[in-house]
Amino acid sequence: MKIYLISNNLLLDNISYNNDANLELIRFTRPLSSDGEILAKKVSEKNCFQDIEKIYSSFYSSAITNARYLSLKYDLKINMRTELNECLVGNLGSKNMKMVKGLQDHEFTYKLPGGESLVDVGNRVDNFIKRIINDNENSILFTHKRAIVGFLLKHCEVGYNLDENLILTYNNRVVYDDSETDLDVYEIDVNDKKIIDIKSIDVI
Repeated sequence: MKIYLISNNLLLDNISYNNDANLELIRFTRPLSSDGEILAKKVSEKNCFQDIEKIYSSFYSSAITNARYLSLKYDLKINMRTELNECLVGNLGSKNMKMVKGLQDHEFTYKLPGGESLVDVGNRVDNFIKRIINDNENSILFTHKRAIVGFLLKHCEVGYNLDENLILTYNNRVVYDDSETDLDVYEIDVNDKKIIDIKSIDVI
């Protein structure tokens, strides 16, 4: 059995918001950029997902758009799940997103008021994946980078490079290295209802 986690990180940037706009609402509604749409279409054209039986997506616009291409190709409905939503930021106050990310990458339980830690988001994604494993169906999950990192933390060995950036390994193989990527695709191999391998794969 295989489960795929996908995060398309090419989001539209040239958007103007009101100063009082809600941060989480902005993140929910922020669409893929035109390059992100092209990338999503390219992903759907690859044959590596031909055995997929279920498609799941977060409620974020970018994830739904990404999922739509595979949904149309294989005539499978998109199952929306809040468990796949991105890590909730909370009240930034005087902090910015980059600062919060740096803090969370070194203290996995750190969270802002009203937000989630990497441990929190990892638990909800992991619990959802356990249910998929019990259903024993090859599935693809369209989610987000920090949600994936939270999940990987539960299963991978943790380390840091010389720049103190987070490194995650599985079976002595680096699966996450904090690099800026357009697309993140992870393949989870399951046997006898147990995860036996997790790897980052290049599908483009």
